[in-house]
Amino acid sequence: MTSGGELFLIDTDAGLDDAQAILIALASPNITVLGITTVSGNTNVHQVTKNVLRLLKAADQLEIPVYKGSKALLISKETPVELNYHGIDGFGDVPDENPPDFNLVQKKCAAQALVDITKEHEGKITLVALGPLTNLSLAVRLDPDFGKRLKSCFIMGGNYKGVGNITPCAEFNFNYDPEAAHIVLNDLGCPITMVCWELCLECSFPWEKYHELRSVSTSIVKLLNTLDAKMVKKCQEKCWDRYIMCDELCMACAIDNTIKTKSGDYYCTVELHGTHSRGSLVVDRIGVMGKKENVNIVLDIDADKYEQLLKNALQINT
Repeated sequence: MTSGGELFLIDTDAGLDDAQAILIALASPNITVLGITTVSGNTNVHQVTKNVLRLLKAADQLEIPVYKGSKALLISKETPVELNYHGIDGFGDVPDENPPDFNLVQKKCAAQALVDITKEHEGKITLVALGPLTNLSLAVRLDPDFGKRLKSCFIMGGNYKGVGNITPCAEFNFNYDPEAAHIVLNDLGCPITMVCWELCLECSFPWEKYHELRSVSTSIVKLLNTLDAKMVKKCQEKCWDRYIMCDELCMACAIDNTIKTKSGDYYCTVELHGTHSRGSLVVDRIGVMGKKENVNIVLDIDADKYEQLLKNALQINT
């Protein structure tokens, strides 16, 4: 297990960008990852959990506890729109020829683990949420004081300019389980920093930079290149000229506060009932709702520091 001074919990739906984000944390000498909780999103929660174990094995850190989350959404019975950007299995549909033993997964469910671990380390844990917020909302409902025991929470999700990526005006993670996102933003009760979809677009890399980052010869890079192959081909077929990283950017901001060079504090909530806007982020920029700011939205970053963290992550198991 990583053994630095800052304590992290990671909640993930384990797609390709989640994998790189987790690697950034594992490569950071000042971070201790206390556990990883899994949630449905890029694929079903069982497969997500298998993906996390696969990644931890590749990074030689299977001692990090993994907790499986709920397979159902918080309230809605609607089937979320499938993204499949990362493949049906979330990891590029590349079979794992020698998978880790699934019995390594902890018996405790993800939401209960979040509650219990925060009791053990009150006021010291940074929670980084990389997928839909189902587990976090369940933890809040299990224990209303759960969030108050967190040091902070970093969330990849939402869209502060109204630009969608799964519907015309909603981002995937928030659209997947809108009720969960609504509860977390309004009831978590700790400092929340959000990295939204539009910032990920603005901080995307040209493909030349992607290939430069992936040119080092490490076992982790070889695995990531294999997992990414289907996604890269799809991007080329669609003539997408930029490589968009989302979860990596959120993790980078959580690890190094100086990467965030501009941000704004707002009251934010989530639209639950709009015919075309369900799951979209509502940002009260002009204070008409009369509520206290509850979210710090990252608006710009130090690109050089961000790139260095990405490079560090790819050096694992050289």
